[in-house]
Amino acid sequence: MTNINSKRETNFAVTLSPCQFRDHTYVARVPRRTVTTDQLLDLVSAHNQGIDRYQVGHAMELLKKEILEQAELGFAVDIMEICKLYVAPISSVKTLTPESESVSGFEARFAVNRQLKKRLLGVTATVTAVVDSAPQLSQIVNPVNETEEGVLDATFSARIRGHKLKVGGEAGGIFFVPVTGSGEANPDETSWIKVPDDYVTKNTDGLLEFHLPRTLETGSEYFIAVRTAVRGNKELKNPVTGFSKIPVTIR
Repeated sequence: MTNINSKRETNFAVTLSPCQFRDHTYVARVPRRTVTTDQLLDLVSAHNQGIDRYQVGHAMELLKKEILEQAELGFAVDIMEICKLYVAPISSVKTLTPESESVSGFEARFAVNRQLKKRLLGVTATVTAVVDSAPQLSQIVNPVNETEEGVLDATFSARIRGHKLKVGGEAGGIFFVPVTGSGEANPDETSWIKVPDDYVTKNTDGLLEFHLPRTLETGSEYFIAVRTAVRGNKELKNPVTGFSKIPVTIR
C-alpha cells in the first residue's frame, strides 16, 4: 500500500530511460502509486477537523453508485470537474444491415478536464533513477556442469539469464568479444565472433541458450555481448548492446 503524508509533503519523482528513437533524449515515467479510498478518507479527516469520516465515506459510496448508473445509461459523467468519464464501443461493427443491429461491448474512457491539466503543468519532480534499456546479463551458466565460474566448454553450449535479453533486428545477435591486453572488451567489432542465428535455441527476455561458435579459441578470454533492436513488439531505431560484467574463458 502506498504511504501517504497528511502534511501535504511530497516525494514526487520520476525515472528516466534512454529513448532509442532519438539521441540524447530520455523518456520520463511516473511510478504508479495508488492511493485507496480509505486513505483519501483519512486525508479528508486530517485536513478537516470535525468532519465525520464515515458520513463522508457513505456520501462517496452514493456518488459512486450514481456515476456507475449514469455511465451504464450511456451518459458522459463530469466527475467533480477533474475528469469526464464516457463510454465507447470496444470494437467496430461489421454488418450489411446496420439499422437493425444491436451494439454490445463497451469500455470506459476518461478525458482530463482543463483545471487538472493546468495544475499538473506547474508540477516539478525529481529524478530517482536512470534506467538503462540495454540488455542486462546477470548470470552466465555452463550447462555441462551447471557452474557459473566464468568457464565454458568449447563446442558445447551456454546459458545466459538476465533482463531485456531477447535478440532481434538485423544487427542483433550474441557475440564473443576478445579481451584486450588491458582487460577491456575489444572495441573493434570486426574481431567479434557472432553466434550463428541457428545456434540459438532459446531467445526470451529473461533467458538465452545457444551453442558456442566453433571458431572460439580454447584458452582465450571473451566478454559476451548481447545486441538487440527489439523491445516487446516494437523495433528500436538504434540497436542496444549489453556486455557481461566479467569475461569467460573457453577450455
